[in-house]
Amino acid sequence: LSELTTHQKKSGFAAWLGWFFDGLDLHLYTLVATVFVAELLLVPEADPTVPLYGSWIQAAFLLGWALGGAFFGIIGDRLGRSRTLVLTILTYALFTGLSFFAQTWWQLMIFRFLAALGIGGEWAVGASLLSETWPKKWRPWIAAVLQCAVNFGILAAIAAVFLLQQIPGYQPRWVFLIGVLPAFVTLWIRKEVPETAEWAAEQGRGPRPRLADLFAPGLRRTTLIASALCAIALTGHWCFMFWQQAFIRTHPAVAEASAAIKAAVTAKALFCVIAASVLGNFASGWAAQRFGYRA
Repeated sequence: LSELTTHQKKSGFAAWLGWFFDGLDLHLYTLVATVFVAELLLVPEADPTVPLYGSWIQAAFLLGWALGGAFFGIIGDRLGRSRTLVLTILTYALFTGLSFFAQTWWQLMIFRFLAALGIGGEWAVGASLLSETWPKKWRPWIAAVLQCAVNFGILAAIAAVFLLQQIPGYQPRWVFLIGVLPAFVTLWIRKEVPETAEWAAEQGRGPRPRLADLFAPGLRRTTLIASALCAIALTGHWCFMFWQQAFIRTHPAVAEASAAIKAAVTAKALFCVIAASVLGNFASGWAAQRFGYRA
């Protein structure tokens, strides 16, 4: 850490906080999806319409995540990394909070889609912020530390939902109010995190890069391969992370249990997955330096 300047440390902390709250907002829905969607549909949790509409909501979220990365990536080139980071965090904080007011499944779907625009944008802008300020030799560890921020955010979501469930009269929609908290982080980011020197140096140097340039000759093959690898990995990730919760709740071993027991079992299962993921982050960073990225 002694190699890093104050600017680099602030940029790293800002990106880490952004990803931490990403993880928090990402999984607030998955933790209460089954019970909240059932509540909105006015049907029992075991009704077949619950996983159907719940998965449509999650699909809209993932679509918004993809579009948000592209949209706010362009905004980041125009406004700067720090300013755009603030916008992305405000976006997902606002619409996660508004999910509290959803009265139908499609209203919740819209709010989750709009929140995902900010989450996807934060991933893009946060990664750009660090890659333009931190030493290149740190990249494997940057990735590990940032991914841990997401993991810790998920653990915070688990803890927050658990604590809310202890309150008499608890309702699943309460958890979305927690998603408003990241908005307060933007006050510090806007004050303390300057724009990157690399972004500032590019201003006024001619036309900005276009999204279409990623598919130009010479880059097209790399873009398609990288996109396919990420799509395959993230599809597997989200199929597991989303459906694991629903699967456990409907498993014969807990299907007839109380709501409190179901919540406790799903929370413990997710905790185990995330705790192992933290170890995996740094193991992968070490392996990347030891054996190379391709291996």
